[in-house]
Amino acid sequence: MIGGRDNQQELKGRILLKGKKIGSLEDSLNGMGEESPMGEVSDEDEAADIDEENMRSDSFHRRPRKSKQRLSKELSDCVVYCKSVHFSSFKHSRIHSKFYEISSFTESKARKHMREAGAEFVHHNGRQLTRIYPSGLRTDSSNFNPQDMWNAGCQIVALNFQTAGVEMDLNDGLFSQNGRCGYVLRPEFMRNPEGRFDPECPQNYEGYRPISLAIQVISGQQLPKVNIKEGSIVDPLVRVEIHGVPMDQAKQETRYIDNNGFNPVWYDNLQFTVHVPELALVRFVVEDYDKTSKNDFVGQYTLPLTCIQQGYRHIHLLSKDGTSIPPASLFVHIRMSDLPLSGLGP
Repeated sequence: MIGGRDNQQELKGRILLKGKKIGSLEDSLNGMGEESPMGEVSDEDEAADIDEENMRSDSFHRRPRKSKQRLSKELSDCVVYCKSVHFSSFKHSRIHSKFYEISSFTESKARKHMREAGAEFVHHNGRQLTRIYPSGLRTDSSNFNPQDMWNAGCQIVALNFQTAGVEMDLNDGLFSQNGRCGYVLRPEFMRNPEGRFDPECPQNYEGYRPISLAIQVISGQQLPKVNIKEGSIVDPLVRVEIHGVPMDQAKQETRYIDNNGFNPVWYDNLQFTVHVPELALVRFVVEDYDKTSKNDFVGQYTLPLTCIQQGYRHIHLLSKDGTSIPPASLFVHIRMSDLPLSGLGP
């Protein structure tokens, strides 16, 4: 999620390159860039982050490496909007940073900033681009929860796309909007330079409007078998998950239906309070109930709460890797209503 509405038209059809740059953008525009065909740029930022991860698993501490790379001027000139810079502090960025500069953080460093200065991190991301990438210790290509980073307004959240799971479901769900172009405009309260939104205390931001979300799971249609044994029949249940700011994280389940994957009927009512609907994602999950072991995954569908229409709706399920599994679907009724601010404590 990047950018603001003012430069949306200007960036249409462009490819934004993130990388190291010799000198500043202003020097390049004024013809004052590096005259030699090659220049030195520091690669200390990601090297320090990698060493920080390594130090956690070592019994001794090592000084972060600071390397220098040789960069051609032709490659440097391609970097216009996303110049990679080392992050020192929020105060330093507030005073010295330029709009086209971007800093990278490991998932652990990003979480540290969110814990210690959540509102400041959101405010920083209202002026600067931030990229989050998986820890170097994820040798199994697992993923962190991208929702945590989106809650802080981080614009570029990198995941291991080769690994299916709830994290990729959330990513696919978020970017299913806006024509699946990969660009989603963040909520206005995250773009407002005067705003002080803190995902840990959402009641304090201007424009706070909690809602009540009521979902009636009515029935399912032609759910696929997950057990290849002959004669096996699905015992389906539906879980609805809310992913958003910490206060909104919630999940509820229907009861399971014995031996009916063709047309199970629930008519079960699930109720949620959502404090920041602009950041919330709703994930519908169907599982095959098993009383002796972990339930088997049947299908899921994830979408932003702001994209949900009220009334009776069919939800067409997706497989674990995000592909469609027609004609499997859920039939639900959805109702949303504003909640009064009085009586909603922290």
